[in-house]
Amino acid sequence: MNEPDRAGGPTGIVIDGITMRFGGRDAVTALRDVSLEIAGGEFVAIVGPSGCGKSTLLRIIAGLQQPTDGSVTVRGKTPAQARRDVEFGFVFQSPVLFPWLRVLGNVMLPDRILGKRNPLAVDDPQAHARGLLREVGLEGFEEYYPEHISGGMQQRVALARALSYGPSTLLMDEPFGALDEFTRDNLNIQLLEVWQQTGPTVLFVTHSLSEAIFLSDRVVVLSPRPGSVIRIADVPFERPRQLSIRYRPDFAALNGELRELLQIDSATDGNGSERP
Repeated sequence: MNEPDRAGGPTGIVIDGITMRFGGRDAVTALRDVSLEIAGGEFVAIVGPSGCGKSTLLRIIAGLQQPTDGSVTVRGKTPAQARRDVEFGFVFQSPVLFPWLRVLGNVMLPDRILGKRNPLAVDDPQAHARGLLREVGLEGFEEYYPEHISGGMQQRVALARALSYGPSTLLMDEPFGALDEFTRDNLNIQLLEVWQQTGPTVLFVTHSLSEAIFLSDRVVVLSPRPGSVIRIADVPFERPRQLSIRYRPDFAALNGELRELLQIDSATDGNGSERP
């Protein structure tokens, strides 16, 4: 896969001064003046405490919510235009599979729904779906129903489905948060392999600092609510990555640095003053 163009521009995501408030007189500010440029093909993780607006930011990027202030462009398009042009793939903490469809049917569903709008329409969509399942390690499970496979396998189906129409942008909201550590590690490796083969821009929300550092090119740290960017850390580790890098001193140092930053900021108002 080519290196991402860190200059940003129309090939990636540009987030400019996003503020999001909910409610009327007693409005809650979820996000405050968030700005970020993500290059095409870049893998960026977002971390921060619960309630800091990480998931809200993903929904704004996808055009599912309108911000109070600020703007977003995805490959030079508004979120609504990008969604209409099928730019987005979504993977959530819950795999959201249809229980009455088999694994293969779940992966093929976007092709059936999109029809002519499918930007990755192929002559043999079933062969294409089978190929994706092979890439995520599920060859031989095509005819299983979701209830008959593990949670980790269900998430692989969700990933294959999200990639089935070739989205330019993959939005992932704590997709492995409910899984055990060993399954999570295996899926991290598999996600990187698939990403390096297919090359979408990835925005990955997680509560795990080690997961964020292991997966991403950059880690964006958000403050407690209202969420604002307090650090964007470049991840210096070469690719392809193996789980063993988590035991390196430089990995531990970056993890500790970001953890300390989050602990300090949780006790202040983001400007160095103690929270009441």
